[in-house]
Amino acid sequence: MALADPWIVLVISILLVVILVFRRVNIGLALALGAILYGLLSLETSILDATLEAFNLQMVQTLIALTFSMFLADLYNSVKASNMLIESFEVIGPRFAAFSTPAVIGLLPMPGGAYVSAVVVDPLYNNMGLKGDVKTFINYWFRHLWITTWPLYQGVILASGLLGLPSSHIMMLNMPITLAALVSGIVFGYRHVKRNGKKIEKLPRSNLKKMIHAWPFVLIAVLSIIFNLNIAISVAITLATSIAVYKPGKDKLIHGLKYSVNLTFITIVVFSFIFSKYIEKSNVAYFLAELLSGYAEIAVFLIPLLIVIGTGVEFTYIALAFPPLLPLLNSERLLLSFTGGYVGAMLSPAHACLVMSAEYYKTELPKTYRLIFPATILTLILILIYAFLA
Repeated sequence: MALADPWIVLVISILLVVILVFRRVNIGLALALGAILYGLLSLETSILDATLEAFNLQMVQTLIALTFSMFLADLYNSVKASNMLIESFEVIGPRFAAFSTPAVIGLLPMPGGAYVSAVVVDPLYNNMGLKGDVKTFINYWFRHLWITTWPLYQGVILASGLLGLPSSHIMMLNMPITLAALVSGIVFGYRHVKRNGKKIEKLPRSNLKKMIHAWPFVLIAVLSIIFNLNIAISVAITLATSIAVYKPGKDKLIHGLKYSVNLTFITIVVFSFIFSKYIEKSNVAYFLAELLSGYAEIAVFLIPLLIVIGTGVEFTYIALAFPPLLPLLNSERLLLSFTGGYVGAMLSPAHACLVMSAEYYKTELPKTYRLIFPATILTLILILIYAFLA
């Protein structure tokens, strides 16, 4: 017998997580506290059994995939493979490099990744005479093209584990989000990306050969999409191959290991599965499905959007919204939920990547929002058109 109605407890628990994150409490700790509160009030004595059930094979696979992904991202960056790939883009042209540089660095999920790309691409942006708000928009926008599709991203890995779907399925389902965002970014960014009076020195054409360093991304895509391997296995194979090819020193391997064992991300995964199991055992999802069934499309879009826009953390909506909304999430509504999360992430003023990019380029956020807001709206319109026609 629950101490309170599970749906009331769920709302309180989610609000607790959002408020704590908004007050700068570690997201892993906030999620843990929210999950524990929900379990204690909705399950009482059965909380222990539910907790033990959460520690299953899917949780282990998700943790392995996340850890290996972080290791691979750090290794790829430390051996300068990312720099060499970016140099090959500059041979093609400055406009191409201006967009592709943050996009390529965006394939490497890392905390503060937008700051890394901001530093790398800033000399090119300066040579092109771009203003601070334009620099911030292009770097921030193209850095986040992949957050709902690329199988190395924490959100995709977590969603795959919680929903029991292959990462390749989620990647293909959400591809319209990435394509719509790409179109919107070019529409609102291209007119600003132009040369000024300075002459941009061209790199030698021999640098095109450095594009070979894109092979880890190709390998992951081939293994996870074409051969449909579990993402943990795909990343493990790519990581092992990268170590064999690049032969990083002991110091780089140790650094990568330390970087990959991220307690915050591990806590998020563990308590996402625990929270999900508590929600399953309390049957609150079915109550919400009945309550929201009349306006399910709006609910599955709006709830993820509000969660992310409040927390500023890209994948919180997956941990908090997906489990209770699960009975409503067919393929079309799942796309809407990811879209809501994406829109919320790009518009959130609490999004660390946006704040850090704006600070680095010394611009005010309202100026950047003049580009971010219309680009986000166009992205949403394009996705809705696709969903209507599909």
